[in-house]
Amino acid sequence: MPEKKFFTLDEANAIIPQLLQNVPQIQELESDLRTKYPDVKNAWEKHKYNGGSAQGTQYLGTALKLNRIMSELESKGCIIKGIKEGLVDFPSLREGREVYLCWRAPEKEIRFWHEIHAGFAGRRPLK
Repeated sequence: MPEKKFFTLDEANAIIPQLLQNVPQIQELESDLRTKYPDVKNAWEKHKYNGGSAQGTQYLGTALKLNRIMSELESKGCIIKGIKEGLVDFPSLREGREVYLCWRAPEKEIRFWHEIHAGFAGRRPLK
């Protein structure tokens, strides 16, 4: 298992341009999976009767694209916390303990952090 990445503020902020591009894509793809393929939902509900779906191929393509984008961000050490809300955390060290630098779309830079168990509601300004 790879060693956990801890970000400095500068390292995390360097990823923000990619997040500003990728997070809206992730949100759109996730929304598409929920709403754009009603035939897949019907097939899933009827799968025990050997049902199928004409939309299955498109649904799978959308799911794979979503997975690829999210995996790329996660491989850099980002923790995607909320797709709908556009929340991404970055593990960091603050005063010798692990915390998360906290970013929310469409912020242009990271200005908040929180304890690892506090979540978004526990966000505090960096300065």
